[in-house]
Parts: sequence; structure tokens; C-alpha cells
Amino acid sequence: MNPFRSVRTLLLSLLLAGTGFAAPAVSFDNLSAALRKVLPAGQKVYKTRVELTKAQAAMLNRFGEGDFLDEDPVDIYYTKDAAGNVTGRAVQVLEILKRWKASHTWVIGIGPDGNLTGVAMMSLPDQYGPPMATTGFLKQFSGKPAAQLALGKHFDAISGSTESCHLLACSVRRAAWLVTNTPLK
Repeated sequence: MNPFRSVRTLLLSLLLAGTGFAAPAVSFDNLSAALRKVLPAGQKVYKTRVELTKAQAAMLNRFGEGDFLDEDPVDIYYTKDAAGNVTGRAVQVLEILKRWKASHTWVIGIGPDGNLTGVAMMSLPDQYGPPMATTGFLKQFSGKPAAQLALGKHFDAISGSTESCHLLACSVRRAAWLVTNTPLK
């Protein structure tokens, strides 16, 4: 595991503390609840942990706003039907918005057809992002093409959270790339 990931998290915390940033950290779903929202019901959930290679980290960063490093861990969850076919995949993504000194944690669900099955927000400790956790905002993602998701084309931003919405689109495209290019164990 990359020792710089924990150092970066510590630095982000120190940056937030030193700015007088007063917005409370808001937790919306725990991992279990998030997975229930985006994966098919009634099926066992499996997990694959991937430690990114330098090439994989570079690829994820090409989707915009990325800060992924060699050996960063990424968890991919998936379900199978009785015949052993994968019926859904979900990726837990931690994103850091350096410019705004904020972070977002999403669970992004993608079906076998490559379309989104849902997006669940686990945490968003900034003052403008909480409306992104509302049912009205999150319900617009189901059925959209994950690999091509674009702000303004496939979903609408929330006023005051445009950069967070752009980051979410980047996160979804990263998740789509990961589920397409990562063998499940």
C-alpha cells in the first residue's frame, strides 16, 4: 500500500483545519447501505481489491481532477447470479478536490450493460455539496452510460456545486474504466 495516501489524507485534514473551514463532515450512507442501493438485491456481494499500477493510476488521472498514485488501493464489489454470471459491479471512489480543500466518497454501481445502476454518496465534507446526496439529484443517474457520462449532457449540476458535479462525472468514468479493465477474483 502506498504510504503517501495516508499522508495525503492527513495533509488534506490539516489544510481544512487551517482554513477556518466550518462546514461539518456529513456522512450519508455507510458502505453496506451504499452497496444495497447500487447492486442487485438478494445476491451475495464479493470484493476484489486492486492496487493500482503506475499505468492504471495514470489512466484514471486522465479522466480529469485525479490524484491517483501507484499502489493506491481500489475496491470493486460485484454480485453473481446462480449461474455464476456477474450481475452488477460497484466501485468505492475517494476523490479529493485540492482547489476547494474537500473530499468526496462515492459508491458507483454499473450493470453488465455498462449503464449506471445508481450512485450513493458516503461522505462529502464541504459546505456546498450536501444537496448532491438528495434522492432528487441521485435518481437521475440510473440507466445512464457510465463510460461517457458528462455534466450537462446526461445529468444536471446543482448551483454552487458545479465543480463537485464535474468531479462526480470524472469519478463515474473512472469507475467504468475500472470495471471494464479489472479482472474479478
